[in-house]
Amino acid sequence: MMDMKGLALFNEQIRQAVEEEKFPGAVLLAGRNGETLLHEAYGYAQLLPTRDPMTKDTSFDIASLTKLTGTWPAIMKLLQEGKLTLHDTMPEMLDRPMHPALKEVTLWNLLTHTAGFVPDCWPDKFGETRQERIDGLLSLEPVKPRNGQVLYSDLSFIFLGEIIAQAYGKPQDQVAREIFDELGMTHTTYNPARGTYCAATEFRTDRDEAPVRGTVHDETSWMLGGVAGHAGVFSTAEDLGRFCAAIIPERCHPFFEKDWLDKAFANQTAHLGENRCLGWIAYRERREGNIIGHTGFTGTSLWIDTVSGEYVVLLTNRVHPTRKNYTLFPIRRAGFRTVFGVEMMV
Repeated sequence: MMDMKGLALFNEQIRQAVEEEKFPGAVLLAGRNGETLLHEAYGYAQLLPTRDPMTKDTSFDIASLTKLTGTWPAIMKLLQEGKLTLHDTMPEMLDRPMHPALKEVTLWNLLTHTAGFVPDCWPDKFGETRQERIDGLLSLEPVKPRNGQVLYSDLSFIFLGEIIAQAYGKPQDQVAREIFDELGMTHTTYNPARGTYCAATEFRTDRDEAPVRGTVHDETSWMLGGVAGHAGVFSTAEDLGRFCAAIIPERCHPFFEKDWLDKAFANQTAHLGENRCLGWIAYRERREGNIIGHTGFTGTSLWIDTVSGEYVVLLTNRVHPTRKNYTLFPIRRAGFRTVFGVEMMV
């Protein structure tokens, strides 16, 4: 169960950290089974070149939380409907040329980061078009043996995004849009419309924007047009809270099936010395149900107690104006420990 005094303390720690300019701004939301318990905004959505206030409905580039919101639900639906199985191999799921070593990689490997892929690779070296760049990534040889270890790789979810597009017969962002709408996540999208009030990210020499704001920060996703399985989604704290409430197994949204959620949230890689679920991280293992979550490079995170139905969403723009800002990480670790009583990775 969430420690409410701990939550209040965490909220105060975030407020103080923003006041001390450890990161520009933050939105913190906590809830229980769809009921909002706390929702606060602090600091600035942008510091430079102008100071723009952070609001509760600021849209954030959620980075790797895209894996959970933009990709994982569509894969879950395919599993629930029997259109895919965890044992399906890459050639069975994706009709495209690929390196011979990828032909034994399964859906389970992709979801658990056990395929042995290189952690990341900028795809612009493979060509100018999105198809050339995806084909280039598919041509890469894994750097570690399959099933030998957990090696977190964006490539796994990039390929999952392409599998979704083929299975649904439409681009991944269209599939994601339909799912977001079904879950009531009306402020969540790839490539937000011009004028959307977004938190700024980094000043980048490779972009015309100064700083990057309203377009994806992640280099690989940007090179793929802002739509990829690993990064590119923008969302608000309220929408992410709605998402968390939708996947509580005992009272899940009709889009999901409890049995498959239970499978998805179970630790799949304990035998490898890691705590990876199907797409998620298991921060605490319990017989009755795990505490799960994930983080994003831009300073985003969410954590869910799958038994009590409680969740915390913390969105920050810690990479504004530069990614060389690591002050969030110990604060986030301490807060997670305070609220849920367990340790977490950064």
